[in-house]
Amino acid sequence: MFKRRISTVGLGLAVFLSSLFLSGCSERPFLTQDGTYAILSISPSGMTQSELIKLPWNTNMAIMQKLLLESSFVLSDLHTPKALKPTTNVALKTTINVPLKTTILQTNFAKPKSMSFLIDRQVRTLDVRSLNIEVEGANVGQVTFNQSITLQGINNPNLQPAFEALRDMLQDL
Repeated sequence: MFKRRISTVGLGLAVFLSSLFLSGCSERPFLTQDGTYAILSISPSGMTQSELIKLPWNTNMAIMQKLLLESSFVLSDLHTPKALKPTTNVALKTTINVPLKTTILQTNFAKPKSMSFLIDRQVRTLDVRSLNIEVEGANVGQVTFNQSITLQGINNPNLQPAFEALRDMLQDL
């Protein structure tokens, strides 16, 4: 009887904590403390559109947390981008020259935030005021710190589906 009561209380506590996590009451992971993000869309012609991500209080935060998790994976191993080598393949040249729509996940910090990153196999600390991660385009996983330092992060295949799930959720709101 006593074991059954403990099992029931334990199960109830697990369900309660899971519901808090899935509803967004838990601390949001990674990048910003206040959770302010924007999506920058750059058309092939160079037109830029910025959309602030505003989620209502009753939104399931699991979708946003998934995107932030995949973004943090991109940031886990950064390196200096290498210039593209010239190629003799004509088909490859034409695909490289075709302009693509670029979509960037952006966050800005009110005060510079000191962060450590693995850059070119060395741990380096940067004071970050802004952070951009390319989620769609020619350089998926490219990271720009403070509008001036551009590095290539891990090309995470899960980043695009996580971003599309967020975009779908935003369209449904």
